[in-house]
Amino acid sequence: MLDFENDIFLESFNESGLVIMAPGLGINRIITSFLKLYCDPGVLVLVVDLTSTEQDYYIEELLRNGITLLPKIITNDVSTKVREEVYLGGGVMFVTSRILVVDMLTERLPHHLVTGIIVTKAHRIMESCQEAFILRMFRQKNQAGF
Repeated sequence: MLDFENDIFLESFNESGLVIMAPGLGINRIITSFLKLYCDPGVLVLVVDLTSTEQDYYIEELLRNGITLLPKIITNDVSTKVREEVYLGGGVMFVTSRILVVDMLTERLPHHLVTGIIVTKAHRIMESCQEAFILRMFRQKNQAGF
């Protein structure tokens, strides 16, 4: 990473916040750094708003960096029972906002175990959208996570 990317990563790691970057300034490298850090069964980090192409990109980058515990992709193809087990297994989860809302409302997702939520493309979030609802619900049930 370049020095300014490292500074952004370290500042974002130390404090929850919003990172806004123009295209081409390395947001993918910063997100990859976070994913490398959180690909660990001792934490549970949810990543929302990634396309399947972006998911594949980040998985390839993690493989290139020697990460073996890769993010799990949670879609409607994954049964509710399996999703519960996957959440309890920890690590990074690429999850659709629709599935995440359902799992939070039905309490399949153990809120107290969630280390944080990474929202990509946050500039597209409106107050009435699912991602805003997810973040409000998360903050109500877990004040410690990012």
